[in-house]
Amino acid sequence: MLRHLFICGLGLSVFVGLLTLPGLGWAHPDEEVRKELKELREIVQKQQVRIDELERKVATVRAEPVEAQTAVSQDVRPSTSSGRTGLPGHDLEIRDGAASSSRSQIGAILPEIGVVGDIVATASESKGDTEGNNRVSAREIELVFGNYVDPYSRYDATLSFSDFEAVGVEEAYLTRWGLPWDLKGRIGRFFPRVGKAAAMHRDSLSTVDEPLVIRRYFGSEGFNRTGVDFTKPVEGPWGLVLEPSIGILEGGVGEGGTLFGSTRRRPTFYEHLKTFRDLSDLSSLELGLTHLVGSKDADAAMEVNAFGVDATYLYHLTPINPLKIQGEFYLQNRKEAFSINSTTGVTTRFDRHPWGTYLLADYRFAPRWSAGVRADHVRLVDAANPRHADQGLSAFLTFYQSEFARWRLQVRHEEKGSATEKTEDAAFLQGTFAIGTHKHQLQ
Repeated sequence: MLRHLFICGLGLSVFVGLLTLPGLGWAHPDEEVRKELKELREIVQKQQVRIDELERKVATVRAEPVEAQTAVSQDVRPSTSSGRTGLPGHDLEIRDGAASSSRSQIGAILPEIGVVGDIVATASESKGDTEGNNRVSAREIELVFGNYVDPYSRYDATLSFSDFEAVGVEEAYLTRWGLPWDLKGRIGRFFPRVGKAAAMHRDSLSTVDEPLVIRRYFGSEGFNRTGVDFTKPVEGPWGLVLEPSIGILEGGVGEGGTLFGSTRRRPTFYEHLKTFRDLSDLSSLELGLTHLVGSKDADAAMEVNAFGVDATYLYHLTPINPLKIQGEFYLQNRKEAFSINSTTGVTTRFDRHPWGTYLLADYRFAPRWSAGVRADHVRLVDAANPRHADQGLSAFLTFYQSEFARWRLQVRHEEKGSATEKTEDAAFLQGTFAIGTHKHQLQ
């Protein structure tokens, strides 16, 4: 019960802080509504503190020897949310020695298990036999495992299945709290904190597909790499809370990505800085800065620097009608932007500073319905003509059946800088479903 209350409250707290857009003529709620929203936010904050405390108690109980657990005589009923780094959404009750031993042993042995299915029907002008083109496909089935290892660490793993590619390890990492200087660390395979869309699972995106800049630079399934990273929230100026992150990753990018070369033994370094602020009772703004440096080929040189900025703005027109505006921009600095023909000896020079961006708007016009548009533009890497770019426009409609099921219809028009392909129109119908313990709601 506490878990569901927290999830609902957390959703309200996100939507409560959305900014009044100047000049649009949208009406503010009256003072009574604003007061109620403020009170709800205070309640949610108190719930968050209480649940954090309960999480620590549950983790401590699980780590204690059985003899110590059997001595517990009072009821312990923490209910926690199923966030990316939180405990599972189930209750742990300790009433007597036998029951507590049995339950705690089961909880220690059996991990949280969930399955997320992403089924996509695609109709496209393209004649290529690419993944899922012109058919219905199980684009991605995620088998999710996770649990606390001890009071100081948690292990999460995600295996990805598809009907057009081999089984893959999408995530498999350990999260460790309480490191020196109050750092939180991760080691293993994970999504680095790089921008917004590149660090998300596909079922978490606002659209069926990734934005063009993500597909062209990072790969068609986002940016998940093996490595280690650290983060620590710190207090910044003007009352801001800053969350800096640094990490070392294996080289390369995802399928179809061109930001770095394909050699995985040359490391990639990244830094990310994120901050979030409530601008008013109705609006909030999240900002992020990203820097990556890595190699474009097999040598040891770090020839590629990439800089990114992302922003997510939320505005609450009414308590149930949020508007989200999200965008990202990436600029590269490539020190070696040329190729030499081994036969003729002719040197071809490329654009040293390719860039890409997208802008997305998504409006929840009814409790279960939302609609939006996305515009894309990306300059191609190692293109002879610096004007070679891909650009696109998408429109999408989403029906939220429940927190465990979601349907989405999307149409997309793309104009390509390739000499062989000029335009491509496509339509998608996506169904996303979750059972068991999943890391996020499909809301």
